[in-house]
Amino acid sequence: YMSGPTTGTGIPAGGRSAACAIGPSVNPEQFTFGNIGGWFATELKYAGYDGFIIEGKAQQPSIIKIEDDQILVLPAGDLWGMRGHQTQRALEERFGHEYKSMVIGPAGEKLVRIASITSANDCCLAKGGFGAVWGSKNLKAVTVHGSGVVAPADLEKIKYLRLNMNKPSMSPSPILHL
Repeated sequence: YMSGPTTGTGIPAGGRSAACAIGPSVNPEQFTFGNIGGWFATELKYAGYDGFIIEGKAQQPSIIKIEDDQILVLPAGDLWGMRGHQTQRALEERFGHEYKSMVIGPAGEKLVRIASITSANDCCLAKGGFGAVWGSKNLKAVTVHGSGVVAPADLEKIKYLRLNMNKPSMSPSPILHL
């Protein structure tokens, strides 16, 4: 899972992030990727990380909690079986509203080949069956809160991009004739 280069800078759509894995949504299983929007990637950047790699399988249902430089794998047996929104609410009650999470629901837990991962603001990583990948690892959720900031190297360029990225190009669009 990786955030983008403009995540946390205020650039519109800069919070999109991507995941890749051997995905179960196709048969035979093969490399797949997907992307997701929302606040999770920005919060991950605030914690000081551009992304993460998940290897192995937890022995019991678990969540990964990231708070700045502290990363914990915690039991999540009480969350197993909950739907996405229920899990999001339970994590906010447990850790606080400032934590942003990506979660799986029962479909991911049951290894449904098209299961998705859902973010705190209902964005979905729905391509590839990534929910089943997390379920196969006994991973219910990743929740994150960071106290840092994203400091762009060229703040003037960021301001320019924010103000001009939605303006039509001055050069004409190519016309293709078939």
